[in-house]
This record gives sequence, structure tokens and C-alpha cells, in this order.
Amino acid sequence: MPPTESPGSAGSRAGTVLFLKRWLRRPFAIGSVVPSGRLLGEAIARATLAAIDGHAGTVVELGAGTGPVTRALLAAGIPTNRLAVVEREPELVAFLRRHFVGPRIVEGDAIHLPRLLREEGLSAPAAIVSSLPLLSLPAEVVNGIVHGIFEALPRGAALVQFTYGPNPPVPRALRDRLQLVATPGRRIWRNVPPAVVWTFRRPEGA
Repeated sequence: MPPTESPGSAGSRAGTVLFLKRWLRRPFAIGSVVPSGRLLGEAIARATLAAIDGHAGTVVELGAGTGPVTRALLAAGIPTNRLAVVEREPELVAFLRRHFVGPRIVEGDAIHLPRLLREEGLSAPAAIVSSLPLLSLPAEVVNGIVHGIFEALPRGAALVQFTYGPNPPVPRALRDRLQLVATPGRRIWRNVPPAVVWTFRRPEGA
């Protein structure tokens, strides 16, 4: 079943207003003053479809906010019953549950991802999609989140993560420690601000 709103609908506009209000309250906890744009959402969805090719299981989205990437994933053809959305802020969780019918909406912090997935009865994900602002989070938080992601992901499965910065959103030392292979997409200049979608994998033989 598709989401209950389209990108131009009242629900989407309400999401933008809510996003801006939350950014004004906590600007350093959110990576941008605006939610992910349409072109960025489409690029994330394409990267996710490529990542799940041949992998069974759920697509897990982290830090969904008001759902712009959720909409893009559903529009790209990911079935609602194959999508689980993790968001820690109760206000945003309530918004997502009002505006999306079908995906599993999980309230919880991504730093506890393996435990959250176990509690929800979800097996190894086919891919994990992250909108978390890794570059603005403390190093120990990033380490905990990324370690948890690759504890949950089977080898060969991918983390899809976008960034607005010029460097990979997962630091080199952490990539080396986890033996991650990082692959960037093209910079999306028409997004505001311009963004790059990265995929990170642990090769199956590593």
C-alpha cells in the first residue's frame, strides 16, 4: 500500500513545517535546515534498490524525521511490508504513524539498533538507509551507531548514507576498523545543500 500522502500534499507540507520547528529547537541535532529534497530522496532510493539486489530481508531506515526518504523508498517500489522505519523522537514517530500506512514505525535510538531489531522480531536487514547527521554527532555516538549497523547487517549488505560534506560520512579510522568499502555516488548539485549518497559494505570474504 502506498503512503497516505504525496510529496506535494498537505501532509508533506506539514512535515516541512514540523521539521523546521524542530531544527530551530535543536539545530545541531539535525543535519540541515530543510528536509531531504526530492532529487536526493530519489538518489537514496536508487542506491537502496541497487544495494538490496539479491538480499532478502527488511530495509531499515534510520532517522526518518518527517519521512521524505520514506516516501522516496516507497515510490521507488520497496513494498510497505518490507520497510521498517526507526525514529527516536516521539513527536516525529507520531507524525510518521499518522502519515504512513504499512511500514513498521519503530520508536527508538539508532545507537541501540541490534536490540531494537531483535525486539521487533526482524532478522538480518537487506540494507540500512541512514539520514542521521553523522558528521555533526560526537565521535563515540558515531562509533556506537556504525558498529551497531554492521553488527545487524550481514556481510555484503550495505549501509546507504548521504552527506552534505566533501568527505565520507563514516570516518576513515572507523572504516578501516570495520573493513568497510566506501562507494560514493555523484554529487547532487541541485539539492539544497548539494549532497552525495554513499554506500558502505563489509565484503563477504573480509
